[in-house]
Amino acid sequence: MSDVYLGVIAAATVLMAVVQIGVLIAGIIAVKRMHEVLVRVEDSVRPVLAHVDELVVDTTESIAAVRAQLDRVERQTLHVLTRTDEAVQRVHTYLVAPAREAIALAAGARTLIGALRFPLIRALRSALG
Repeated sequence: MSDVYLGVIAAATVLMAVVQIGVLIAGIIAVKRMHEVLVRVEDSVRPVLAHVDELVVDTTESIAAVRAQLDRVERQTLHVLTRTDEAVQRVHTYLVAPAREAIALAAGARTLIGALRFPLIRALRSALG
């Protein structure tokens, strides 16, 4: 009976060894297939990555062109604002300041006439009559 048990144990051990060898071979085959799949994926992705690189280069060049245009617009805007400020200063210097002075002179003349009106009227009334 113990020979039968030893025979069963030996057969089970051989069967386990065969199964482990089969799993090892299946693992090696799976690794080789995964490697082949990865190589095919890399080969098929290369043109896409090259195209993406070209797009990145084009985008970078476009951004540089846009940045240059924005710099030009900023310089032109600053120039226009400076010229507008100079024009406003000229208008103020040549028109507004003399107008204020004329208004001040007119107000002074009106005050002077108002102050001198009553004495002049009295002087005229006394001279006339």
